[in-house]
Amino acid sequence: MSTGGRRPRALRVLFVMWGWRSHLHPVAPLAWALRGAGHEVRVLGQPALGPAITELGLTAVAAGPDLDVLPEFRKFVLPTEGQDAPRPPADGVPRALKLFARLAGEMAADAVRFAQAWRPDLVIAEPTAFAGPLVAAALGIPSVRHLYGPDLVAGAARFLPGLLEPIGGRLGVGPVDPLGGTTIDPTPSCLHAPGNLPRRLVRYLPCSGPERAEVILGPVSRPRVCVTWGHTMELLGPQYFLAGETARAVAELDVNVVLAISARQRALLGELPPNVSVFVDPPLDQVLAHCDVLVSQGGAGSVLTGLAAGLPQVAVGQLPDHLAIARRLEAAGAGRALAAAEFSPAAVAGAVFDVLQRDGFAAVARRARLENEDRPAPADLVGELRSLAGR
Repeated sequence: MSTGGRRPRALRVLFVMWGWRSHLHPVAPLAWALRGAGHEVRVLGQPALGPAITELGLTAVAAGPDLDVLPEFRKFVLPTEGQDAPRPPADGVPRALKLFARLAGEMAADAVRFAQAWRPDLVIAEPTAFAGPLVAAALGIPSVRHLYGPDLVAGAARFLPGLLEPIGGRLGVGPVDPLGGTTIDPTPSCLHAPGNLPRRLVRYLPCSGPERAEVILGPVSRPRVCVTWGHTMELLGPQYFLAGETARAVAELDVNVVLAISARQRALLGELPPNVSVFVDPPLDQVLAHCDVLVSQGGAGSVLTGLAAGLPQVAVGQLPDHLAIARRLEAAGAGRALAAAEFSPAAVAGAVFDVLQRDGFAAVARRARLENEDRPAPADLVGELRSLAGR
């Protein structure tokens, strides 16, 4: 029966990324929720990200050229034993922030042109996609940050005005608020940094791309340890992809090992012992549902998926952000952290043994899982975003 009232106009929401899949996947559930509620969604990023966006059933908008960031990322890799650490920049500005500002500068003009034509009501950007707040400032609309992992940008916010003001000046945009007025945060509270930045907590829903076949693992009589190494380290070079070496080390314990890898990583594993099983391109959350411990490179997606499954972890940080996440994990009591310089088969096996033996790690991880399950789902935020856009 009709009530005679008119439905409110559908929102137009512009998501802003750059070119990294692991930053896209954590925000996809909110984009789906907005679409499911009848709102229009576009996801703007560098051209190379387009296929990953459309694979998720979302509409892609290209902005700027594709830039090869891998040479820059290789400069960030932490030294192993016997190597010298790179010198910090003379101006004190983190190299990663300079890279993200450069990406924003390359994307900003195209992004603003599209936004002026499409007229979104709201911009939602991942925290390193600074083209998002630049677009919001140009159009005078609200900007929201959506974290993909622990907030490692807010602590360096003092550097951002100096990096973004020149870009805004070229666009004729005044002051830009790079942190936005609202931060949507899917990370468990045990990984939060100190501070009072306003944040809207949301449930973390693992997303690794198009859905694949369900993973079913039968019961075993001893602990099952999952080893995964994400995608970034393999892209930087096969010498940084430590999944095979890690699996062989862990397999020396009285455990079963499951390796979760991508198809192109299979050739990098080397010979594996009989108590190691390999799954190619599985949904990681479905693998972890049958495991007792997760061992990873410390990437945000791997760590958050592990905590959403309630698993204690061992994380080996080879990049500064991965090591920062690993150390927060250890400080929270949910696992052990190893820096690149500390990695060895004996060290990783010892860390896994420690996590298996001490119940406290699993207890903290279980609390993180329960906290996540108790949070509002992305769909529950749609009304709040409408109100924010209305203001």
